[in-house]
Amino acid sequence: MNLTSENYYSREADLAYMSCSQYHGFLECEARQMAKLSGRWIDEPSEAFLVGNYFHTALESEEAHAAFCEGNFDVIFKTKTVKDKVTGLSAKQVTGKYAPYERADKMIAVARGDDLIRSFLEMEGEPEKIMHGLIFGIPWRIRVDKYVSGDGAMIIDWKTTANIWDTKYNPERGERETFIEAYGYLMRAAVYSEVEKQYSDREEDPHFIIVAISKQDYPDKEVLRLNHRQRYGYELEQIKDKLPRILAVKEGAMLPTRCGYCDYCRATKKLYAIKPYYKLIPEWRERREEEHEPGEMLVDAPQEAVVG
Repeated sequence: MNLTSENYYSREADLAYMSCSQYHGFLECEARQMAKLSGRWIDEPSEAFLVGNYFHTALESEEAHAAFCEGNFDVIFKTKTVKDKVTGLSAKQVTGKYAPYERADKMIAVARGDDLIRSFLEMEGEPEKIMHGLIFGIPWRIRVDKYVSGDGAMIIDWKTTANIWDTKYNPERGERETFIEAYGYLMRAAVYSEVEKQYSDREEDPHFIIVAISKQDYPDKEVLRLNHRQRYGYELEQIKDKLPRILAVKEGAMLPTRCGYCDYCRATKKLYAIKPYYKLIPEWRERREEEHEPGEMLVDAPQEAVVG
């Protein structure tokens, strides 16, 4: 299919292409991701998601930010109803913004007020650039916050985070990770770089730059370069190992498993038995396959490509 800004986030695009968010969704909870693909579940936009988009569109363009604010007016702005003394008609009057968006305005001001970050904002490039390519024979799509083409190509990603310097413990690796690793941004950088190289027909990885602003009362800021060819190789090998299972589930050849803890799993949970208390311990937790009616098609989108 021909990807555009209008259909990029559509169900049709989700069925035709893999994406970083879809891949990550399968790793988090196969059942929820399949419910989203089949239209049985729609994630409610979280406050963090909306504030992140508010921040992104402000750095993208005035037009994009104005459109986002108009589309999410009641979430962003505090209002009161005022009655016109002459006409007697009532109208909403803006009295301010809700706290998360006032904080986001501080973050935007910090970004625009820094000389280094402003150089990236003013750099000639294409905002929200869409590209697609094949990774292990599977179609992937990406949408880049800002793309600078030519020699020394650059992918620029605007990111907000609670605290740039906080680390999170990863039980699988047995160590603490930065927010870059914890939220899969190195996986994203690896995928974006592979797709961009196909798009530009070059062998060199593009520069992958994250402009990070924290959500603290006094926002912190950093410009981070993620390029690391060995780590990219590791991330791509992880994708290669996991794709066969993901594609089998997506095609309906295997039943998806439920993580048991996400919004979807809680909303659709059924109890079957009394559990011993130790099943609450992470090492003893169980995953259950998603239940479906006999013959029910999970997703009508067979993938013809084969991983390998």
